[in-house]
Amino acid sequence: MAEKAGKEIKIVIPEDIISIFIPEETIQHSLMAKKELLLALRSLIDAKIQAIEKKLEKKPQKKKKINITQE
Repeated sequence: MAEKAGKEIKIVIPEDIISIFIPEETIQHSLMAKKELLLALRSLIDAKIQAIEKKLEKKPQKKKKINITQE
C-alpha cells in the first residue's frame, strides 16, 4: 500500500495558556510518565550492553592440534 504524502503542521501554544486548560498536576504527572519511559529504555539498553560485554569477555577455547597421517 502506498503511503500518502502529507504536510505537517506544528502549533505552538504558550505555557501560560496551556495551564488554563490543563491542571498543573496533570502536566507534572505527564512529565513523570515520560521520565519513567526513558528510564525503562535506559534499563533495556544497559541490559543489552551487559549481554554484549559478557559475550566479548568469553575467551575462546584453546584449539587442539590434531595430527593427520597418510597411510
